[in-house]
Amino acid sequence: MRKIKHGLFSQLLLISSIILLVLAATYGVTRQYVRRTSRSSVLELNEKALTQIQKSAQDFYDSMNHVATTLVYSPTVYRYFTMDSAGRVTSEEDLSTVYLNTMLLDENIAGIYLYDRTMEKISSTGEELEETDSMEFIHERKTQMEFGSTFLLEQSEIASYVIYFPVFDLENVKYGKQIGMCSLIMRAGNFDEMLEGSQATEHTQVYLLDGEGQIVASRGSSVSGKLGQDMKKNTEEYDVQFRSLAMDGWKIVSRIPVNEMEGGTGWMQNFMMVAYMIAGVAVLILIFFCYKRFIKPIHQINEFIRSIVAMPQQRIEVAREDEIGLVMESLNQMLDEKDQMDREMDISRKKMYEVQLAKKQLQVLAYRNQINPHFLYNTFDCIRAMSLYYDAEEIAEITMALSRLFRYAVKEENIVQVEEELEYIKEYAKIIEFRFMDKIDVEITADDAALEKPIVKLILQPLVENAVFHGLEQKIEGGEVQVKAKMYDERHLIFTVEDNGCGMKADKLEEVLATLESRESTKGVGMANIYQRLRLFYGEKMEFTVESTWGEGTKVTILVPDEVEDGGVKSV
Repeated sequence: MRKIKHGLFSQLLLISSIILLVLAATYGVTRQYVRRTSRSSVLELNEKALTQIQKSAQDFYDSMNHVATTLVYSPTVYRYFTMDSAGRVTSEEDLSTVYLNTMLLDENIAGIYLYDRTMEKISSTGEELEETDSMEFIHERKTQMEFGSTFLLEQSEIASYVIYFPVFDLENVKYGKQIGMCSLIMRAGNFDEMLEGSQATEHTQVYLLDGEGQIVASRGSSVSGKLGQDMKKNTEEYDVQFRSLAMDGWKIVSRIPVNEMEGGTGWMQNFMMVAYMIAGVAVLILIFFCYKRFIKPIHQINEFIRSIVAMPQQRIEVAREDEIGLVMESLNQMLDEKDQMDREMDISRKKMYEVQLAKKQLQVLAYRNQINPHFLYNTFDCIRAMSLYYDAEEIAEITMALSRLFRYAVKEENIVQVEEELEYIKEYAKIIEFRFMDKIDVEITADDAALEKPIVKLILQPLVENAVFHGLEQKIEGGEVQVKAKMYDERHLIFTVEDNGCGMKADKLEEVLATLESRESTKGVGMANIYQRLRLFYGEKMEFTVESTWGEGTKVTILVPDEVEDGGVKSV
């Protein structure tokens, strides 16, 4: 067997190792916390930037909607759609003025194209586009305002896109009749300003994509053309975020470097590393100190305690004035007190035996003074016979009921049939009806299948008694107690005892429920006693609920299995 000093030393090493592990864990948790905090801050900043871009895009969308509406529904342009070719020639000068005013509203408007209902171009201004197969999308028919994909103006090599705006007949009673369409050729330069300040970190990449995934504008990257599918996915290097814009199919994409999201941990890591090393050295110093000042003296005390068995009069020499010295003094004092205690224990043990003997004698005397049940049975029968002799049938009936109650109560069996328990309640109900002159009625209903099932004796009658004396006795007009015994399912019985008495207030009900678990309440036959007896026989398989409403009544429900064994529990 290892010596105690080795055991304590091992425990000290274990504790020291735990401290080091805790420090290491603290370092890891702190590092992760800083990373998560930094990541959360960057994501929050990025979210604000994307939200701002969404708002700016929505404002631009609304602005262009207003510009297009002002253009096509101005009197000059609107009449132009309804004119014949000759009328349109005479209106070209007025139309040019409207074009000029419209292009002054937004410097990014590079050209304006008007089409009739057959999508034939009827007028245009600004950048003239080559009518090639690749540019057929310029005059696609649209039924609502849409933003097209980007393309390069061949004259200026500037990234551009088309805003389609349908024109409807406002004078026709049939809503939605389209009389033409307007296409606005837009330069994409304004989106560069929209992405200004959108980078959450120094190397964050922000892309504005059109409906076909073409890059309209970007920040932090020189990539052009379409954004690759691999750049749209989260990787170990980049965290990718998407947001949809007001323009149909257009999106904003941000790619944040993961190392920048979790940045700022270097100084914390170095700090924790230094703290960890200092703590490790401090733990080693603590181990040496504890061994010299505590473990070695404790070993000396242990050797002394072992020697006391052979030499109980021996005392340890105290050479220190610290806590260890106090322990040595206390040990010497304890040995002195032990000698005195041993002498007192002999005296106390003798007195305890005398008390136990007296207690047994009192129990024997109490048993001798108990009333013989047969004497009571005979007395009840005698009273009943005398009542019948003097034609006092009611006295005879109530005496007979009391005799049956007493016979049932003193039976030694703990387990009875449901039918016996209900018969016991019927006899009790007779006495109640006589006593309260039929003002209180006890109604009993039971399923035939439940009558032969076993149940713990004296479970229902105390609940009926509570209902009578605590719920109905205070009511002048009396009341009713309903006792029901039914099969809950194939393996369980359910009993309810419900009265329409005065009920209980919420605080009183809580007090009653709180006493159910109190084992100090099991001396009588009250509700707590019933609960404890049910727990004793059924364990966790039973359910006991109490419901009560002030002024309306109380209901007690018991749910138990349909089988119960005595299990050797007697006189419970």
